[in-house]
Amino acid sequence: MIRHLRLRPQNSGYNYDMEEVREKQTYLGEQVWEWRNTFVDKFLGLFPRQTAEHLVNAQKEGVLAIRSLLDCALEALDGDLKRTQERPSKH
Repeated sequence: MIRHLRLRPQNSGYNYDMEEVREKQTYLGEQVWEWRNTFVDKFLGLFPRQTAEHLVNAQKEGVLAIRSLLDCALEALDGDLKRTQERPSKH
């Protein structure tokens, strides 16, 4: 069961108790992973084992392809930053 967050007074207003926020985030994160794993297990259970393995491997390859694109984008940004740092200052 999810608890409601308590507000705590601070100088000129209210904000959330950060420890309580972290606890709630951890709880919700664990719930999401539990739901995800249950869903994936039920979905993959509809297929023969080898088919399920191929589906998981195909998903992994898709994520690795995205990672590769992100790595290329990061390299390009590193180059942009290096060129920016090497140019003479205007002031």
